[in-house]
Amino acid sequence: MNQSALLYSESPALALVEPWLRKHLPRMDAAATSRLIQLAAGIFEKRSVLLETIAESTVFTAEPESNATQVRRIIRDERINLECVYYPMIAQLLRDLPGDLIYLTMDESAHGTDYQLFQVGLATDGVSLPLGFLIYATNDAWAEDARDLLDTLDRYIPDHLQIVLLADRIHTGEPFLTCLDQLGWEFVFRAPDDTYVELPTHGWKMLKTIYKRRNTGRFFTNVRVWKGSQRRANISIYKYARNGFRTTTWYVISSLPAAKERFAEYACRWWQECTFKDLKSALFEWERGRVVSAERVEVLLIGVSCAIWAMWLLGRLYEHIPRRNAGNTRPQQRRKSILKQGITAFVHATKQKQILVLPAVFPPRVLEYERQFTVPS
Repeated sequence: MNQSALLYSESPALALVEPWLRKHLPRMDAAATSRLIQLAAGIFEKRSVLLETIAESTVFTAEPESNATQVRRIIRDERINLECVYYPMIAQLLRDLPGDLIYLTMDESAHGTDYQLFQVGLATDGVSLPLGFLIYATNDAWAEDARDLLDTLDRYIPDHLQIVLLADRIHTGEPFLTCLDQLGWEFVFRAPDDTYVELPTHGWKMLKTIYKRRNTGRFFTNVRVWKGSQRRANISIYKYARNGFRTTTWYVISSLPAAKERFAEYACRWWQECTFKDLKSALFEWERGRVVSAERVEVLLIGVSCAIWAMWLLGRLYEHIPRRNAGNTRPQQRRKSILKQGITAFVHATKQKQILVLPAVFPPRVLEYERQFTVPS
């Protein structure tokens, strides 16, 4: 009797992802566990959240139509959710995380006009690994739910970890900062240029009216922020000017001491945007997806998040940093995304029929992550 070769082929993605997920997932219904592992492995292999594309992975071994039906059943499974599945998994990963300081990012993105996604992630290696998220309608208020998400994540983050939250101007307001005070989190936020601060010698001034010297920082400690508020914070200002480029001025408000390091920390907030780019177009094709029900989107994003963590672990394990000649003014080889390095390692091992094993979590790299900065001319 002739049988399809695919029916008896083993899935390298499943062999890689399944032991790691079973080790870190909480105890739950065996069928739901198997379904989530199938989903995450299929997304990992195909780098896509399109249901038909996931169904083409070697994780699913039936006929194409049956495989697509199985993927749809998985994303309808109510047993797979953030509170019961993903957050306990994140808690275990963070407990195993070496070190005592983590940087978190938060931001939102849109899936066209269908819905919005607010996400909090762990900053490391040029990406932001998903820790938690919420999905809401494009015309819904989200700030209060976002603060509730921070409170929820705080319950799963080990007490020994110091947390520094990085965020853009839209989040710089009293409600968010009060929430962070209650949680005991530090913060580094970009401030709008029309923010009022009370200077010791000049009284209340908008940040944009404070004198700034070219490529020289200004730092203010424990100043009042916003008229009518008792909020005090540290302000770091830098006017970055280069010949032939538009001048950029950074206003950073932080609970940490005012210093040049605040600018480097805040710059890592952009890693959340890099993850959104990978999710939407560069890797996972999220913006092409037609799943819009919040419950099903949540299951799909849990699968994506598991795949991203696995790619990061492989990328760190097989990381390659190209050598650069500091004296060379010609274009040199760029550093490859850590997620894409993980994908490359997996594809190479599959072709060579090598067996890969996902390692334990690595210490996150933020300020010590190797970059190349240019000196202002």
